[in-house]
Amino acid sequence: MQPAPLQPGAMQPAPLQPGAMQPGDQKPTTGGRRPRLTERRAAQPGDLICGQCGEANPPSRKFCARCGSALVEAEVVAEKWWRRFLPKRKPPEAGTRPNRHRAGSARRGIGKALRWSFLVALLGAVGVYGLVPSFRSLVNGQATSIVKDVKGLFVVELTPVRPTGITANAESPDHPPLMAADNAKNTFWLAPVEPQQPALTLDFGREVDLREAIIRVGNPDDLQAAHRPKKLHLVYSTGKTFDLDIADTPDEQRVKIENSAGATNVEVHVVELHRSLRGNEVALAEIEFFAVR
Repeated sequence: MQPAPLQPGAMQPAPLQPGAMQPGDQKPTTGGRRPRLTERRAAQPGDLICGQCGEANPPSRKFCARCGSALVEAEVVAEKWWRRFLPKRKPPEAGTRPNRHRAGSARRGIGKALRWSFLVALLGAVGVYGLVPSFRSLVNGQATSIVKDVKGLFVVELTPVRPTGITANAESPDHPPLMAADNAKNTFWLAPVEPQQPALTLDFGREVDLREAIIRVGNPDDLQAAHRPKKLHLVYSTGKTFDLDIADTPDEQRVKIENSAGATNVEVHVVELHRSLRGNEVALAEIEFFAVR
């Protein structure tokens, strides 16, 4: 079939340029996979490491940004140990301008400078302490004094209190009351138990705060030769009292004492006895008091 002749005045088709694409030559594009990522993300503390491709993913992701694998069992990047001691920086809140945080940044900078200054000063002091004997002696002396002062706040230091005078309401020949406070182990105060309860009076000549006492009862050579105190009733010059329960043993007994603050003397009454089958007197070998220094 011959092409229809062109009408007079009709537009002529433009001639094709050499190398121009002919109609129908363009091929439709076929769908394909997206190109794989080439740059790897630097791992940060808390990131999730994909077990398939090793990509570091932000903690908020559920699937790997590189291969698409699930991150349920992904390894978490641990924070370096030394970073735990550094202050955490909070990201600026949404809608705020960075220049509003300049004051906070300045404060953090000052704090960091102070920490470094303290560290340098501390290292310098340690160096001087190790190299300069006179400085080391000064520091040791000050430290000992401070430790002693602090210890005094919690630990009560006691000292023996010697009576300036000692009397009794009863005594047996050759065993006066002074023998109960002479610090000798082979002497003792001996007193009849009737018609009144035996009692010692120890005068200290000043106000004391008694806290402890060392007591030895009986005749040191023969425990059963006389009665032994079982309970002592202490009466202080302040009017307060305190009772002591004493074991029946020739060994030294250290007992606690209370209620004596401000007393200048104490009466020691023997109110109960460990009884002997052979004697009718009570023997007290030693009584020594300790007060707050």
